[in-house]
Amino acid sequence: MNRESKARLNIYISLLGQAVVLVCGLIVPRFFLEAFGSEAYGAIASISQFLSYITLLEGGIGGVARASLYKPLAEKNYVTVSKVICEIKRFFKAIGTVFFVYVIILAFSFHSVANVTCFDSLTTFLLVLIISLSTFAQYFIGISYSVLIQADQKTYITEIINSIAVIANAVFTVILIKWGCGILVVKLISSIVFATRPFLTWLYVKKKYELLGVSDNHTKYLKDKWTGLGQHLAFFVHNNTDIFVLTLLDNLKSVSIYSVYNMVIANVQNVVASFSTGMEAYFGDMIAKKEWKLFNEKFSVYETLISIISCILFGVTMIMIVPFVRLYTNNINDANYIQPAFAFLLIGALLFYCWMLPYNKTVLAAGHFRQTQWGPYGEAIINIVLSVILVWKFGLVGVAIGTLVATIYCYIYYAVYLVKNICKRSILLLEKRLIVNIINLLAIVFPCLLSLQRVSINNYFIWILCSFFVTVYSIGITFLINLMVYNKYTKMAGKLLLKK
Repeated sequence: MNRESKARLNIYISLLGQAVVLVCGLIVPRFFLEAFGSEAYGAIASISQFLSYITLLEGGIGGVARASLYKPLAEKNYVTVSKVICEIKRFFKAIGTVFFVYVIILAFSFHSVANVTCFDSLTTFLLVLIISLSTFAQYFIGISYSVLIQADQKTYITEIINSIAVIANAVFTVILIKWGCGILVVKLISSIVFATRPFLTWLYVKKKYELLGVSDNHTKYLKDKWTGLGQHLAFFVHNNTDIFVLTLLDNLKSVSIYSVYNMVIANVQNVVASFSTGMEAYFGDMIAKKEWKLFNEKFSVYETLISIISCILFGVTMIMIVPFVRLYTNNINDANYIQPAFAFLLIGALLFYCWMLPYNKTVLAAGHFRQTQWGPYGEAIINIVLSVILVWKFGLVGVAIGTLVATIYCYIYYAVYLVKNICKRSILLLEKRLIVNIINLLAIVFPCLLSLQRVSINNYFIWILCSFFVTVYSIGITFLINLMVYNKYTKMAGKLLLKK
């Protein structure tokens, strides 16, 4: 397959994968809430979030490694590819012990630090260890092979493997809860299911790639690994500040409310991000071959595509999320799940993140890690400071404000850096894009909110019906605006997705 065919396949399979995650992600939490309550669900979400800090390694070292693999893969130089993979494995082996210690400390301390009342200390200790099993398997066994597959524009392979695991997990979880199994058994089976992913990835790489058994102990290919790790650590801190601050400074019921809203909004974000799946490798191949004219044209198409999808999906989400949460949490009365101000602010934050994707992905593809350090660092600092200050008075709304302001800062940072240092375009094009996107969003949200004030959404059928009409309107107004302003790139974006 050529580059465009791979990019298209990555998008389609990623969208299918996000559909699987979305459906399963709606089913499983509802069963958990009914079976174990809001605090227990909040505790599990918080433990998972604390343990997921290990994923910062994938983004940190993964971004640097992918940038190092684009050229040798383009040249089919498997000696260099093998040496890069060897270096990735060595890096993770060196720091694996640190994260093992982190899990043990978290297992002993989480019960008291998070003020858990729904479980005793032994259950909490075991939950941390059980949930950590799949995380360790994924990031200390499979990460080097996942990086290779992604750099070779075959992200669809990892998406297929992940989708199989997500479906299996949902099936086993529902069955075990229906059988009356305890939370430790449910999470243990879940961890075992997800732990199969890195082994399936390893089997694929072993079959499809001619990796050599090299032994090169000299660090030479991942020179920016600590810079990349530091940047992704900052990004990860920003991305997980909300639950961290709510766990320590508020309560687990707030974590549960946050998790329900974030479950929906994050899935919408992931759907948008699906359209960027493989794009980093797509641009990385062009940059490695110095195809600058083609790169600039394709970047504008990609930017237009992400803008269109973001405005449609997040516009619909702003309108329909509160009615959905009202239905989803019906008869769950141990916490107030109706939080429209919080929902709008969190949606705004993730919308700016999606608008930033074209700029961030291109910076990663170009390998500009050291040059852009203060993007993620500043984002993390702003989020932590504002969230800690505002959570005392505003609770959920306070942490959402911190996230929104920090994300807007990072969006501006990456966009300005890109137009000045990589794309070499006028900054007026950036300002125009932002203004058009905001006008597009306002044209979706306000008319629909005013119209729906007259409708009583008291069951899922009415919600689906309203969502359908809102979506149709959002698609129509978004394409109308983009065809008026970005006619050429809008048509090219359509061809990118629809071309066989």
